[in-house]
Amino acid sequence: MKRLKSIYTKSTKCESNNSSVPMNYNDNEGRMAKQNLYKVHKYSQELFEMLHDYQELDAWVQVKIAKAADYIGAVKHYLEYQMQYPDAENAFDDDDNDPYDHGFNEVHSLDDILPTIKKSIKENTSFKFRTRDDYEIIVNPRISKNIYETYLKLNDHNKEKFSNSLVESKTSFWKVASFATA
Repeated sequence: MKRLKSIYTKSTKCESNNSSVPMNYNDNEGRMAKQNLYKVHKYSQELFEMLHDYQELDAWVQVKIAKAADYIGAVKHYLEYQMQYPDAENAFDDDDNDPYDHGFNEVHSLDDILPTIKKSIKENTSFKFRTRDDYEIIVNPRISKNIYETYLKLNDHNKEKFSNSLVESKTSFWKVASFATA
């Protein structure tokens, strides 16, 4: 294992001159994070040396170690991306660029969203729409396919009931989607 001191001096030499890393000298968040990371490093190194390859551990211990590794990995990858692309905007931050939105403000029946359901199936993408009771529903491609296939099998009278129930409310949508999936 690398020693913390060598990791620390390596990272500070490489990253301190990087002008793309945002610096805010009024906060000590980086310092506080580094203190916590020092503890994580120290404790994990001690645990690494304590454990043997075939040692039995309680389930809760295994879960805690796995979660810690997952959390540290997620932060590492996030910070790597932020340092590599500091000016990149998050596509989900701006409501105008919502990847699910197809301009539906009012949906009165399935006919209003049928083209989007077909597109969802064809392109394997999700979409969202607003029900009559003003709830946003996100529909994945699998549900789109089930709804569309069920709709095609119904007679005209049941198509109308199915269509109206689908967009009436959040509760009725999920009842119809469950029916279509069954």
